Amino acid sequence: MKIRSFISLEIPDAALTTILKIRGEKVGKLEDVRWEGKEKLHLTLKFLGDINTEMIGSYSQILEKITNSYESMNLSFSEFGIFKRRNEFKILWIGLKENPKLIQLVHEIESSFTEFGFEKENRKFKSHITLLRFRGQEDSEKIVSLPEVKLPEIEFKADKVTLYESKLMPGGSVYRSLKNFHLKN
Repeated sequence: MKIRSFISLEIPDAALTTILKIRGEKVGKLEDVRWEGKEKLHLTLKFLGDINTEMIGSYSQILEKITNSYESMNLSFSEFGIFKRRNEFKILWIGLKENPKLIQLVHEIESSFTEFGFEKENRKFKSHITLLRFRGQEDSEKIVSLPEVKLPEIEFKADKVTLYESKLMPGGSVYRSLKNFHLKN
């Protein structure tokens, strides 16, 4: 059986609550905006796409080996930003300050998963969390002003990597944790 999946770094609840509070203070209540739910906010390390469920054990062994060689990471948010495609707003995100250990972790996952036939990501890793996927009907004036907001220092400790299943549903994707991997403390 095939399932859609990805690997993510979990963001602690307190850091997410702070980000959502700042977002709410800056944009207020908006009609026709479907924000990503707090339970869906994560930092994607590698999108796998459709995988065979029989391979979850093998993927887990590799992820266990990788995560056992990393200590928990002190990270911090840096800025709001927007990804565009053909001059149209596509994604509102919040980025993290560059962290060499995080980049090393991503590269190690990328390299290890080529052994399973996954292609390496060609784009430079941009550590970000998707807050909103634009659908076209949003009152975007306040939303697109978020990248101008100067964020306070929001630091957090990340210590868990998760292999997720992502089910595409009419109301948006639904994530289910398949396996957790803890970084050393």
